[in-house]
Amino acid sequence: MGGVVSKKSASTRSHLQEITIRGLGVIDNAQVEFKPGLNVITGETGAGKTMLLTALNLILGGKADSDLVRTGQERLTTSGRFILPNPITPEISELLEENDVIIEEGEVLLNRNVAKDGKSRAMVSGISTTAAILHELSAHLIEVHGQHANQVLSKPAKQREVLDSYCDSEISTALQEYRAELEEYLSLKKQIEDLTKASRDKERLLSELSELDSEYRKLKPGKDELSELDNLIAKLGSIEELRIAATGASEALNHEEQGGLNSLQHSKKYLQAARGKDPYLDEIQERISEALFNLIDASGDLQRYLDSLEADPNALENALQRRSILLNFAKKYGTSTDRQVSYHEAIERGILAGERIKDLDGGDERIAQLANEVDKRRDVLLKCATRLTMIREAAAIKFAKQVEQELQVLAMPKAKLSVAVNSRTGQSDSDFQSFGLDEVQILFSAHSGGELLPIAKAASGGELSRLMLGIEVVIAHSYPVGTYIFDEVDAGVGGKAALDVGRRLKRLADEAQVIVVTHLPQVALWADHHIKVEKNSDGVVTESSIRAISDAERELEIARMLSGVEGSEHAQEHARELLNLRLAAKA
Repeated sequence: MGGVVSKKSASTRSHLQEITIRGLGVIDNAQVEFKPGLNVITGETGAGKTMLLTALNLILGGKADSDLVRTGQERLTTSGRFILPNPITPEISELLEENDVIIEEGEVLLNRNVAKDGKSRAMVSGISTTAAILHELSAHLIEVHGQHANQVLSKPAKQREVLDSYCDSEISTALQEYRAELEEYLSLKKQIEDLTKASRDKERLLSELSELDSEYRKLKPGKDELSELDNLIAKLGSIEELRIAATGASEALNHEEQGGLNSLQHSKKYLQAARGKDPYLDEIQERISEALFNLIDASGDLQRYLDSLEADPNALENALQRRSILLNFAKKYGTSTDRQVSYHEAIERGILAGERIKDLDGGDERIAQLANEVDKRRDVLLKCATRLTMIREAAAIKFAKQVEQELQVLAMPKAKLSVAVNSRTGQSDSDFQSFGLDEVQILFSAHSGGELLPIAKAASGGELSRLMLGIEVVIAHSYPVGTYIFDEVDAGVGGKAALDVGRRLKRLADEAQVIVVTHLPQVALWADHHIKVEKNSDGVVTESSIRAISDAERELEIARMLSGVEGSEHAQEHARELLNLRLAAKA
């Protein structure tokens, strides 16, 4: 069973603590620590930043490819350690319990191994699992926004989830009420379906049940009767042997001269004559008296046993006949291959037959009652669903406006966003889903005068990343995911726009952990934790290293990003100026 023992304070988000990588592409061995806040990853083109994201993709249940295994290695291994939210969400807790994962210290470790032959292995905290489970679990912990990852936003379910997160507690309460009504409504419909099906087979069922009820009442089988008959038949089958044994024992006890009773009676008589003269002899006499009493009792039992053997000469035949009847009853109405189990099943069905006949006789009336109740429940359910629609429609307008305001800051001043809430009629039961009647579609245009189109058709990879950044900033206060990863978020921007992108990333990082891969110094300067990927080569083997850099090294790295070369004093001065600007500014 899954469980969490946590030392964290209440109401904290999850976050990615570290990634370990071995034998992946240009990375031989690396351990990367991440912290809450804004984590920035930089490095020269080709240094291996992509491999870091590839490692993360594997941890999150992405497709495994044997080509990723480093030359000379048999396999690659990558793992990610996550600090779980506190309190742990029901969705995560349920997933962990289903997969028998025990959590200690509020952490979970996701592992992925890929061999050169293409075989892949996934684990959660040491428990073997599937890549699909990694994907399902990590979806509650982390979101990746990049050229390919943003495709998830094109799915209607994700767009509805985004809008509902913006609605926050208002829709949470409405959803709880709706789902409770939906559960009750579907339960009533199932009862009608079962009764209707039973009604169609009513005559046949009544005939079968009446026959069963009649046989049961006539037979009156005892719960343990079959096993008792087995014992009786075994006894009666050996009746002659039993009679000889019991007769011999009775004669030995009751023989006038040599019988056990006669001998004990004489012993008792002799000892009574000396009673009171020696306590030890008195004790022996008591024991003989007790033995005599027991033998007299046993002698009577033996005689009664012999009488019972002679009482009914047809007892064996009657027992065999009764057992045959009971076994036929068990075979007819039981289902098990074990005759005792089948016998008990038949008895149980016989006991319930009368009640089922009553239910069938009153079935039509019950169906009518349920149908009337279903109509009332449907009206209530429709009202609950309509309330969800109204909440979403009102929120959609505000949400679109706020995201557009964010996009203006993110170098898309002419971008337009529209959120359509399309509702099914509710005429069919299939219209009522766990989330209501609504489908949500986000339409987007990145440029002035552009047609509003579904997200997948509306923008480039960089524009989509910035759109997602704008959306995440707007919903960050209520969205449950603890870690956001952005790749290409700064594609196609520079100057002040790039500075604003960094500022927005920092603002999002005030709510959740953010990890961003960037080539822009204006973004990198906002980092709370700066990680550098470096490529090293001896002319034969190329290898990348990944490490956190100090404040002094940050200045040099940002200078390199500004000028494209190492050691430029002018670039270093500019880098220092940008870092001072960051310290003075408010995200």
